[in-house]
Amino acid sequence: MTCDLPSDFAAERERLLDPAHDEHEDIIGYLQDYPDPASVPYLKRAIALKPALAYLDYDDYGAYYKKCLWALQAIGTAEAIAVIRECASADDEALRAQALYRLERIAQ
Repeated sequence: MTCDLPSDFAAERERLLDPAHDEHEDIIGYLQDYPDPASVPYLKRAIALKPALAYLDYDDYGAYYKKCLWALQAIGTAEAIAVIRECASADDEALRAQALYRLERIAQ
């Protein structure tokens, strides 16, 4: 899929990895809206960043992870799906559950 990316797209991807704000989920949604394969490594790193985001301590059910996985599914490349598969064997129970569910949905 080819689409014109907004001019601030690269900056927003970089901002996703900055723990000094509380807009990560908004940025993830933005990356989902503009599914670009170059976003895959950023989303993978954003998944790993989640435990360091104190403002998401309440998120025991994996809503943040779910959003990352939706964005990866929207990108849909082999690399993006591989990240979801990798998450399906994560130690974090919420991440693992969300990834397994996402893989089931992809298989349908």
